[in-house]
Amino acid sequence: MKTETLMVAAAFAACVSFAQEEAAASSDGASGEEIVEGVAKPPEKPASEIFSTLPFCREMSGMAQVQKPGGSWAPMEEGRFYPLGSIFRTSQGARAVVAFGKNSYVEIEGDSSFESRAQPLGGRSRTIVPLAGTVFLSLPENIPEGAFFVTTPGFTVKNPAGNSKYVCAPSGDGIDMSVRCVTGAMEVEGRHFVMPRLRAANEFKIRSSHDNLVTIITGVSGDFVVRLDQGLSVTTEIDDDGKRVEKTGAQTLDWHLTPETHVQIDRAVPEIGGKMSVHTMAFDAAGVMQSERGFCEDRFEINTGELVMKEKSDGDELAKRAAEATEAAAEETEEAKAEDASGGSSSAQSGAAASEETF
Repeated sequence: MKTETLMVAAAFAACVSFAQEEAAASSDGASGEEIVEGVAKPPEKPASEIFSTLPFCREMSGMAQVQKPGGSWAPMEEGRFYPLGSIFRTSQGARAVVAFGKNSYVEIEGDSSFESRAQPLGGRSRTIVPLAGTVFLSLPENIPEGAFFVTTPGFTVKNPAGNSKYVCAPSGDGIDMSVRCVTGAMEVEGRHFVMPRLRAANEFKIRSSHDNLVTIITGVSGDFVVRLDQGLSVTTEIDDDGKRVEKTGAQTLDWHLTPETHVQIDRAVPEIGGKMSVHTMAFDAAGVMQSERGFCEDRFEINTGELVMKEKSDGDELAKRAAEATEAAAEETEEAKAEDASGGSSSAQSGAAASEETF
């Protein structure tokens, strides 16, 4: 009897806690945004006030299941809370909405699944891991920075705000994923690349090998920047005392990812030394390579520099060849004039000699 009383009390406390969180979220939604010069400013409040303590099943239909940490698969129950670290999945014809707060939820349907990353209770952020199928994420557009993350073996989505969609499909040698920023904005970060800002309707496909040694990113929609690592370089500067000082800095390439353009990053660990070797390439929509570079992590002395000749260099070479051709033509013209002049003089002398013999 005592045990049943404690269980009822715990359930009541959880319901009261969620009701308070819902009320707080509703109140914040009414007056939580501060308008500064026509721009909505994110409210100054911790992320833990945006999320409920635990994720819960808001809606479901069909064959929807959950696997708690260390447990086995079991049917999901609408309105029930589940521990962080649980995996949620649906089968064909099924649908489920897992809420993390009043205006924060993940929706899956068909053969889809995702994991809610385990973390201590009361944490200030939430993280999900798309595993298969289509995973739709909806968050407030004014959510604070650092409140939500989407992670995969090949990259991490940081600060997603608004709606976003992730479609993942295992391939023979890795995983293919499509990422679309439906509304709002997001950032993407992976090894040797960063996408500083994606906005509404921006979409890309990313292919990552199982060993994470190959990454291929292809543009699908929009125009946004992929910042590729280009290794280290050394510059020489003169300090205040007139001494030469060498400084090491990171180099990057901002490549605009548009439909059908793509970048490829190949990685390898050499037999000698433990520093990873990296090879980056960028291609235009026609598949023509526009940038190529090889370097070794944390080693400025091992860097090929840009290997693709730039258009400016091609133009200079053409100008040089044109100048040489012009000079050659001018020399030929002068020689022709000289020969004509010489030929004319010879004819005149021959005519004079002939006249003298006649008379």
